[in-house]
Amino acid sequence: MKLKDIVLACISGIGIGMPVTIICMFILGGWNETIKEFLVWLVASALFGVLSILFKNSRISLPIITAIHCVGCLIITCTACAINGYSDSFWSILISVLPVFVVVYAAIYITTLIAAKAEAKKINEALNSKD
Repeated sequence: MKLKDIVLACISGIGIGMPVTIICMFILGGWNETIKEFLVWLVASALFGVLSILFKNSRISLPIITAIHCVGCLIITCTACAINGYSDSFWSILISVLPVFVVVYAAIYITTLIAAKAEAKKINEALNSKD
């Protein structure tokens, strides 16, 4: 079993397990702020995923897609923070979220870019070995 398979299994488990967990928490304990916060971030995570595939087969350049994706993810994050009541002002949310958002976004982007380059290299090696 490869690490990639384990990671994908974990992601699938989380993707299925979190909605089930929230439903069970609601059934067992009723609606409360913890369930609300989990639900808001679960929906935000789903929207991050949808935003990530919107431009999958687009002819738009990668830098433009990245900028749109980044701003979209920032809007989703700030909106989730606002819904959860992390601050009274959108601007204070933006100012407090932005430094963490930039670091996390950059880390995920770089990791994804490295993984894509490794996959492209593997595909190119497979194609070259068929010659």
